[in-house]
Amino acid sequence: MHLWFIMDGNRRWAKEKGWFKSIWHKHWFDNLKNIIDLCLKEGIEYTSFWTLAKNNIQNREQEELDFIYNLIIKDVYGLKDDFLKKSISFRTVGDLSLLPINVKNTLEKLTEETKNWEKLTIIMAIGYGWQDEIVRWIKKFIIENAENIKSDLEEALVSLDEWSFFKYLDTWDFPAPDLIVRTGWDIRMSWYFLYASEYSEYHFTKTYWPDFWEKDFYEALDLLKWAKRNFGK
Repeated sequence: MHLWFIMDGNRRWAKEKGWFKSIWHKHWFDNLKNIIDLCLKEGIEYTSFWTLAKNNIQNREQEELDFIYNLIIKDVYGLKDDFLKKSISFRTVGDLSLLPINVKNTLEKLTEETKNWEKLTIIMAIGYGWQDEIVRWIKKFIIENAENIKSDLEEALVSLDEWSFFKYLDTWDFPAPDLIVRTGWDIRMSWYFLYASEYSEYHFTKTYWPDFWEKDFYEALDLLKWAKRNFGK
């Protein structure tokens, strides 16, 4: 099973409480750890978290980004021992070249050091955007098929189908999400895992991510018990 979360409502949650940004970032991370443990408990095999969009990197204040980057370097990487103990592998999707080099290196190091574990795979979307993923897909396709395109464009296009298209995407290496959960009450997808989510179920909740606890988790999971999933049959 693959669950993925759009962890929304963090800033609204902090604003309502009159707290500083650093506080809500810390609570965002603490709750992520809680949800990971619940996924382990329920035998979930893949869990994805939209952590930082490309647009966030381009549009948010540098002070806020620096705090997030520091959180990744210290706290996310600090989960390594816990990941190894619990047989959790860590992966990312998105354009890591958008990040400061020390943040990029930290994420790649955590990915490498946990790559042999398989009880649960944690996927963080960092520097991710669906439109950006498509642009990068086109560039990769042209580069890797340059000779075929140059010699026979029609043949190159004929060989392109749904599966070969998928293989150029960041998300191709993971199963399609079974359940998509968005906290914070915004009813939109934001185009995360869009190509793979044709038969995904959706759960939108008004609960902000820092308050998305065990009760909310199982409420979302119960949706799959009642869903009639025919997968196009």
